Amino acid sequence: MNRATDILETIATRKSTGEPFALATVVRTVATTSAKAGAKAVILPDGTFSEGWIGGGCARAAVLRRRRTHLPTASRALSRWRRRRF
Repeated sequence: MNRATDILETIATRKSTGEPFALATVVRTVATTSAKAGAKAVILPDGTFSEGWIGGGCARAAVLRRRRTHLPTASRALSRWRRRRF
């Protein structure tokens, strides 16, 4: 089984049992990034990543902050983050 199948099975299982989760998807990237467009992760209410990967560091922290807002209300969001220049 490949990663895409694993993540889809995780989503299907959680939906069928009514367990809450968030799905994060990288839609677009600019410049060099560790995760590419199409990368996905299933995030549980406690903030753990059940399946998949969307990058590390800043991306992970930003997604976890958004999860706190949107998971309880089952709402959707498209977020944009700009790369900081040092």
